[in-house]
Amino acid sequence: MGWVSQLLSIIAALIFSTLVSYVFTIVLIKINRKLLFLLPILFGILAAILWTLGLLSEDWGAFGYLLYGSFAIIAAVGSLISSIIIFKASKKSLRN
Repeated sequence: MGWVSQLLSIIAALIFSTLVSYVFTIVLIKINRKLLFLLPILFGILAAILWTLGLLSEDWGAFGYLLYGSFAIIAAVGSLISSIIIFKASKKSLRN
């Protein structure tokens, strides 16, 4: 039963990050259309940096880096989902 609880919390975090990044992606698209995938790229880079620092650290600071890196991965996946939804919706509206 413990893994179900963990899975539900990860799904809830993904849904939350998708909804929040959806709003920010809409704002970024109004500034410039090329900024559609900016948030997933930035969160992915941040996650890679934090995980690298966490794996290189030799004290208890590694736990913090890895924890924040995990949050950044969840945010990157959520923002990627919202960017793909917006991309598909805009592609469909351009066809019509």
